[in-house]
Amino acid sequence: MTDVAQSFAATFVDELAAQGVEFACVSPGSRSAPIAMALQRHPRIKVLVHIDERCGSFFAVGLGKATGRPAVVLSTSGTAAAEFHPAVVEAYHSGTPLIVLTADRPPELLDVGANQAVDQRRLYGTAVRWFFDPGVPVEISNAARVWRRLAARAVAESAAGPVHLNLPFREPLVPPPGQIPVAEESPTQAATAGRLLPNQAQVASLASALQRSQRPLVVAGEMRDGERLAPALNRLGLPVLAEPTSQLRRPETGGAVESYEALLRAGWSLQHGPDLVLRLGGTPTSRVLNRWLAAAAAPTFLVDPTQAWRDEDSVATSVFACEPLPLLEALPTIDRSTWREQWIGAGKRASAAIAATLVTTPVHEGHIVKALASRMPDPGQVFVGSSMPIRAADGFWPLARTQQRFYGNRGASGIDGLVSSGLGVATARNPSPTVLLLGDLSLYHDMNGLWALQRHGIKATLVVCDNNGGGVFNFLPQSEHPDVFEEIFATPLGLDLSQVARLYGLVYSPVSDRSGLEPAIADAIAAPTPTMVVVRFKREDSVSGHRLCWEAAASALK
Repeated sequence: MTDVAQSFAATFVDELAAQGVEFACVSPGSRSAPIAMALQRHPRIKVLVHIDERCGSFFAVGLGKATGRPAVVLSTSGTAAAEFHPAVVEAYHSGTPLIVLTADRPPELLDVGANQAVDQRRLYGTAVRWFFDPGVPVEISNAARVWRRLAARAVAESAAGPVHLNLPFREPLVPPPGQIPVAEESPTQAATAGRLLPNQAQVASLASALQRSQRPLVVAGEMRDGERLAPALNRLGLPVLAEPTSQLRRPETGGAVESYEALLRAGWSLQHGPDLVLRLGGTPTSRVLNRWLAAAAAPTFLVDPTQAWRDEDSVATSVFACEPLPLLEALPTIDRSTWREQWIGAGKRASAAIAATLVTTPVHEGHIVKALASRMPDPGQVFVGSSMPIRAADGFWPLARTQQRFYGNRGASGIDGLVSSGLGVATARNPSPTVLLLGDLSLYHDMNGLWALQRHGIKATLVVCDNNGGGVFNFLPQSEHPDVFEEIFATPLGLDLSQVARLYGLVYSPVSDRSGLEPAIADAIAAPTPTMVVVRFKREDSVSGHRLCWEAAASALK
């Protein structure tokens, strides 16, 4: 007779698969054995083992970002479950689907000094959309239906962010040798969510405001499928300030403006302020853009289907809790071609001036982004790290090609877990070429994540901006305190990254000059094995190089 825990695990996992779950990131442990074995044996679920729970959870976040469907992440009890917390936070703030399963000791082993027994109930606090602890599996008359409903609800609840199921098990944790538990049959439960459509009042309000405005502007932050909005925005006929992770910095958008941050840093922007702003997607990465929008004090329409109130400067005058696509499609064409061409033309002049400046300045992040953009295949995807890489991509990436996609951990904007999340994207969207653009500190912070490359046969290219420390701080007021700056802010690593590449079986490709950038990146992407392109440069050159680019753009706009 099959143990009830084994029946539960087999039935629960079978329903996860029936609801569309394709990937599970499993870290080894004893208490989680019933679920781990059921996942490994299920023919429709691909199990990816991760020794480090934090790596596994961020890998699952990458899978969720790329597919739009939840991946499962499983741990044993104790501190292993606590390792998931940073990834849960990122998933919550970025609205990434994720199902967190933590195995637990049964109630009789809690608060009695038992091994690996910690309080796991609501372990992640408010950072999950739903938490449930069903208790130790027991025999009941309608068990299969109850267990399947639990799995179906977990998948449905995860559509907007992470869910946490705490699953306690009693011993024995594995069946007798040779016995493979079979899922119990019961009708599956379908759970679907519809789109939040705009109402007539919202459409009329925005349409009327757009008709009255003479200088309307669209600002697009991070979106997983923002490219769907390109035709509607093109028809609308407005300039669009779109960061790469919006998926809208591409020719199909029509009004996409290149090098817009350089425009905002120049005097040109003072004479080209908007009289209406339409905001789509996440909060913009650029501080310069956020400050400029706050200073403009224009009526701002924030389209916010997740109701996350992404309005850190409190400038939104109208917040629409609806999907952006049906709203844009319901709007009439607003022909502001002269205004739009002013922005597009200025962006092209700024880009040309920046390109000319990059020819003569020492290597910095701008050179790396331009080289990667010129060699990135189409289709292909780039996972952009936090801190300087995401800002450099925003500042220097030209209009992307049609099927290029951009990802990042912009929910909580941390530097932890970036290697793993990027490799999760690569796994989900295989065989499209994937490049991870990271800083050296981010690489070090998630160095354990590199283990997955060889373990799971992942093909990806890492491009590392190696300025021996946290280069973003050189742009901040902390740099004006030289007595403490290097030790507690810049934090130089002093690591030989060639040894890191050797440890994890990557090809090591060092670059230190402009001429070697594009060939090294092209060779790495084309190579059959994972390659780490490490570009060494000085943080001081980054600061001066950025300023020279901004000054050149400002001169071109006078």
